[in-house]
Amino acid sequence: MIRRATRSFGYVALVLIALAATACGVQPSGAISGDPAPSGPSSTAPGTPAVSSIYLVADGMVVRLQRPGLDQTDSALIDALVQGPTTAEKASGFTTEVPQTALPATVTVSASEITVQLATDVQALSSLAVSQIVCTLRLRDAPDGSVFRLVGGGNVRSGERCG
Repeated sequence: MIRRATRSFGYVALVLIALAATACGVQPSGAISGDPAPSGPSSTAPGTPAVSSIYLVADGMVVRLQRPGLDQTDSALIDALVQGPTTAEKASGFTTEVPQTALPATVTVSASEITVQLATDVQALSSLAVSQIVCTLRLRDAPDGSVFRLVGGGNVRSGERCG
């Protein structure tokens, strides 16, 4: 009787392990609703293709979207903002406010400030464009409490934060 119970327990344990191993995948979800302010930097190593989050515009506000396979470097994330929504995202009403003239862009990270150098006048950027850039880069680069400084066209926008 004890052997039968032990053998049955072993089979049950194997079935549970097999189920756990096959059910661990997370499917892309598209738009993530809720508070646009992210909780911190991404845990994936820079340059690693994975599911990245970017912020696009819908109904006059920035919304976090997930992009499978998007390179997580700063330049790739800003390029994705400039390129705007995919065909499917456009069909769902998403746009971008980040102009083509923003590229090329560079990002420098210090302990308390993220400096984004853009090829366009940062004073000409809409508040939505600034939010797209800051919130997207906040996910990857910014230590908690960091502020953003956008530089370009001979102008500076300091103290920018996501959310």
